[in-house]
Amino acid sequence: MTTMTAAAVSVRVAEVERLLGPLDDPANPSGREALLTADEAWEVLGEAESRLDGYGLGAELVPVRYGGRFERVDELARILRPVFRRDPALGFANALICFIATSMIWLDGSEEQRGTAARLLLEGERLTLVRREESHANDLTREELVLAPGPDGALVLNGAKTAIASADRARGLVVMARHEDEERRDGYSVVLLDREELDELCLDELPRYPTVGMRGCWFGGLEFTDCPVPDGALVGPPGRAVQLGLRGSLLVRGLVVSTQIASGETILRTAARFVDENGDAGVRGTASAHETTVLAGALLDLLVGDSLSLAACRSVHLLPEDAGVCAAAAAYVVPKLLAESCENLTVVLGNAQYATSGPYGLFQKHLRDLPVTGLGHAGSAGRQATLVVNLPRFAQSSWFRTPEPDPALFELDGPLPELDRERISALGESDHLAAALLGCARMLGTRAAPDGDRRRMAQLRALVDLFVAELDALRAASAELGGQGKAALLTPQGYALADRFALLCAGAAALGVWRGQQGPDGDPFLADPLFAIGALTRVGRRLNLALPAGPAEYEAWALEEVFRRYREHCSYDLYRTRLAH
Repeated sequence: MTTMTAAAVSVRVAEVERLLGPLDDPANPSGREALLTADEAWEVLGEAESRLDGYGLGAELVPVRYGGRFERVDELARILRPVFRRDPALGFANALICFIATSMIWLDGSEEQRGTAARLLLEGERLTLVRREESHANDLTREELVLAPGPDGALVLNGAKTAIASADRARGLVVMARHEDEERRDGYSVVLLDREELDELCLDELPRYPTVGMRGCWFGGLEFTDCPVPDGALVGPPGRAVQLGLRGSLLVRGLVVSTQIASGETILRTAARFVDENGDAGVRGTASAHETTVLAGALLDLLVGDSLSLAACRSVHLLPEDAGVCAAAAAYVVPKLLAESCENLTVVLGNAQYATSGPYGLFQKHLRDLPVTGLGHAGSAGRQATLVVNLPRFAQSSWFRTPEPDPALFELDGPLPELDRERISALGESDHLAAALLGCARMLGTRAAPDGDRRRMAQLRALVDLFVAELDALRAASAELGGQGKAALLTPQGYALADRFALLCAGAAALGVWRGQQGPDGDPFLADPLFAIGALTRVGRRLNLALPAGPAEYEAWALEEVFRRYREHCSYDLYRTRLAH
């Protein structure tokens, strides 16, 4: 188990929060108005970057073995959230894209390559990823680069990409390029380049590529012309870029959606402020019936998404051979949950949603930034395909057979084993989230509830039974899908089943968090049966389950929590972090 304590991480989270300062303070050079002014100028706020550099944010991305502070994916996610609550472009350009780029190096790079990446990050330099072309290409992944033997037989790099994050200043370039030699024709390899060691004549900067979201992050182009590839620059075996990328995605996917949770928090907090300041009859915090449904639903969606992102981050440590499906489910369904609930919040703000300054200005910025943080639809289609291909195998050998996972999978701050890079695999054999759902169903069937909770626990048991029945129906449909072979990937039925499966994963994760909070040390809100009831009801509606009729008791209860956290300056995620004010 790792030796880092929850207290140590909490101290670092608080330090980042303190350094960036109160959002509402007009005198804070890293506050809301400064961030919005920089965004209007299509820039990242320099003062905020300087403060993060002074803190040593790059060290959070470097494993302890190489002189940094990175030990656990879930704790890195917590440390990045104060940055993403303020400005996703700030967090993406200064941390997230760097970690995405280096994930393959930490897992499969040589000692020299890891040392190079660590040195650059510890010195405050940026790294970026130059992606390969995707089959479902969008504007961020359209062109590709080519590796071919030069006149002397050594590899040279040619080609251009027009939308590379931080292309204007990233010193380290992690490039995915296609081979054109006879031995590995059409295979892709990963190459690590130090920009300062390249001949300036072989690398040209192309114009900036404007994006609707994350305007402060510079997406620009790079063109390579007969660029020599130094000895030792290939990361992992030649022609294995796709496999390396899949392994690296296990470190990245839960982290990415965790940062999106932070952005969703800011959107919800802005909406809560609007309702608090514009309540009916001048009563602060008065919400209409529709506003209650939307605000309460947004909080529950955030917590459901955070539960799944937590499981994705922790599964890399606890279940390295089987973490792939959990990571894919989180990366696929959490952005969908956030997009839907945040879109509903636009109705609450009305015209105020368009404000580009003032107390509601961050709403439109984060709403624009949220999809770009997830790196576009190409990744979404890939995650969905990952889920589809696993369904027949899970139906045959995992569902209703796999033992319950370690309860630590859903702990908010419990110890974890060190990352075992040799065991991390993109191809899993078992679905541990489904096993957790079934384990909770068994627990609810035998647990005697206190008198005051009997009605709510009966509600919860009924909801869990619906989810178990849905899993059983999914098993039958997935077994039938398996008979179609690879053709299933091309059918609407396969993708519809993947949607249902991802939502079941989200419900199972929220149930796992609720179960893990039982006891004297648990968070009272997360331990309440109403949290599990509300979370499963929100997910169950998306699954079109035959939910019990009746008033949604959890909505008024969750609305109280929305305003409680707003007034107490606490985060809307699982951790209830104190915010600078």
